[in-house]
Amino acid sequence: MSGPVPPPADESDVDVEVIVPETVSAGVYANGFTCWYNRTDFTLDCLVYLPTEPGAVTPAGQPMMRQPVQVTSRVKFPPALIFRLMQTLNDSMSNYERQFGPITHLGE
Repeated sequence: MSGPVPPPADESDVDVEVIVPETVSAGVYANGFTCWYNRTDFTLDCLVYLPTEPGAVTPAGQPMMRQPVQVTSRVKFPPALIFRLMQTLNDSMSNYERQFGPITHLGE
């Protein structure tokens, strides 16, 4: 009878194979995001802003516009992984800017 296979002594001994299921391979578009957390998870919601539409009327009789926002994907991370996510995003932004030039910030 064999027991569990011990983990490799060093992470460099592991050949990671990323498998992307066909159902998610195209990705989803997002033009916004929000992040929230609780004791056990950070949750990143990717959003799409939909066209504004008339909403409720204020007590003063002024019409308000309603901005619907749809969640296109939600990912939950354990707190210990958030710092690594931020480092990876920062490295990726730096590499992007070296290759394609500065990123234009929204509103500029």
